[in-house]
Amino acid sequence: MFKDLITILQGDRARRAPVSTLVEALRMRFGSQRLPFREYLAYRFHELDDLSAEERSRFLGSGRKFRLNYVCNDSQWFMLGEKLPMTLFMMATNIPMPKVHAVYDTSGRSLPGAVTLHDKDDVITYLRTTQHYPLFVKPSHSAYGWGAAGLKAYNPESNNLQFLDNKERNLDEWVGQLNPGSAHGILFQELLKPHPEIARICGPRASSIRVSTARLDGHVSIVSAVWRIPTGTNMIDNFQHGASGNLLGGVDIATGRINRVVGLVNNKVEIVDKHPDTGERFDNYTLPDWPRVNEMCSQAAHYLMGMNLHHWDIALTDHGPVIVENNEIADIDLHQHGNRKGFWSDTVEKTRCQSYPRYWHTLSMFQKISATFMRKIDQLR
Repeated sequence: MFKDLITILQGDRARRAPVSTLVEALRMRFGSQRLPFREYLAYRFHELDDLSAEERSRFLGSGRKFRLNYVCNDSQWFMLGEKLPMTLFMMATNIPMPKVHAVYDTSGRSLPGAVTLHDKDDVITYLRTTQHYPLFVKPSHSAYGWGAAGLKAYNPESNNLQFLDNKERNLDEWVGQLNPGSAHGILFQELLKPHPEIARICGPRASSIRVSTARLDGHVSIVSAVWRIPTGTNMIDNFQHGASGNLLGGVDIATGRINRVVGLVNNKVEIVDKHPDTGERFDNYTLPDWPRVNEMCSQAAHYLMGMNLHHWDIALTDHGPVIVENNEIADIDLHQHGNRKGFWSDTVEKTRCQSYPRYWHTLSMFQKISATFMRKIDQLR
C-alpha cells in the first residue's frame, strides 16, 4: 500500500499538484468509490490528466461490483453464473447459445440432447471419436476463462489431443487433470466461428463482447459494452486484467462503433492502433450485428425479472450474435479500461436506488440496521 502511494506521488500529474493528487487518491480509496491504490495506478490517474475530476469520480473499485450486484439482483438468480444451469435456462427461451454436445459430471447432471459422461473412461471414449471435433471445453463454474480450451482434433496414432493453439497433449493425461467436482461439471460444446468481419480483424477465432444492461422503470437498456479481442495463440478472449495479452475495445453503445482499443504494453494499459496478428487497424471500426445485440440483450433480460443489472458475454459469430453466458458478478475494470470511462452512470445509480426496496425486504433486522449505514455509503455522492 505504501509503495503504491509513493508511486502515485511520483507520477507526472502528481508532480504538478502532489497534495491534490494524494487527496484524490485517498478520497477514491476510502470514499464510496472504494478504488484501491493499485487500481488508481492501473488507470494511470497519477500520470494522465485526460479526464476531469467529475469523470474520474465515476470510476469504481473492483470490490464495488459485489455490493452493486447484490443490491440490484435477487440472489436466487446467481445460480445462472454457472454455465450448465444458464444453458438449461436459456434453452427454454430459444435465444441462441452454443450447443452443448456432452456434459462430464460425476453426479449425472446433463442437458437435453447432450451426452452424459459419468467418469474419466466415458470422456476418453467420447474424445476418441474423431467426428466430434472441433470442440470448445469449459468448466461449468469458473471465471476469467480458467480451464477453457479449444480442441481441434484427436490423433489416434499418438493418442494426443491437438488444441487450437496447435499444442498437443496426451489424451489420458489431459482428461485425468479435469476436475468435474470442483468445476461443477465440464461442458463440451460446439466451437463457434467468428463473423467474417470479426475474422478479418482478429483472425479465425471467436470474439465476444461484454454487454452490461440495466432495467429501469421496466425498460432494459445497455449501459456499457466492451469488445474482447483475442491475440496470439490464445484460445480465449478474456482480458484477465491485461495478463492474457488480449485487447479491449471501448464500444459506443448507440452505434456499436469502437472508440478505442487498449492492451497491456510495458505493464501499462496503452492505446493500440492495429491488431498485432492481422495488422488490421481499428480506426472507425463498427461491430457487426449491433442492432441484433441490442435486441437480444433486451429479450434475454426480460426473462430474468429478478435481475436489474445484467452482464452478458455475446459472441459475434457467422450465424449472428450468440449469448455465451450471463455473469451475475462481473468485473467493472473491463468497461473502465476499454472505454476510459467510469462504470457508474446516472442510469446505474437510478437502477440501484430503484432496486433497494426489493433488496430491503430480504434482510433480517440486524442486517437492516447495518444496511441503513451501507445504503448511505453505497451512493456515489
